Amino acid sequence: MKRNIIITDYDYVRLGNLIGSIKKAKNEELSNLTILCEEIARAERVNPKEIEPDFVTMNSQVEVIDLDNGKVMTIKLVYPKDADFRKGNISILSLLGSALLGYRVGSIIKFDAPLGEKRIRIKSIIYQPEANGVFDV
Repeated sequence: MKRNIIITDYDYVRLGNLIGSIKKAKNEELSNLTILCEEIARAERVNPKEIEPDFVTMNSQVEVIDLDNGKVMTIKLVYPKDADFRKGNISILSLLGSALLGYRVGSIIKFDAPLGEKRIRIKSIIYQPEANGVFDV
């Protein structure tokens, strides 16, 4: 059984709007939408001003470790329009992006990837908007 995750009320509303627009557009991102919907459905919602700084929220920059190969990556969790893998901007609609949302530093996350199950650990949060008083991203 998966543990509950924590997301902000703002992220909940924005992600709900994103899901609605993708469903209406019926574009290629529909395949990963089910995973994101499941994550959001089990999430505990909190006021953005009350979320602890060690949780991954939208637009957080995090350092993760691939537990299968030891590789450390710095990524930023973004909305699809801002995704750019070369810059480390990972879409919330990607398998990795959906997996990260709402977890905290130290969490080990398992998710399905095209080449099989991946395991990553959140090493640190480099930047979380809410911890820095930014609530409108």
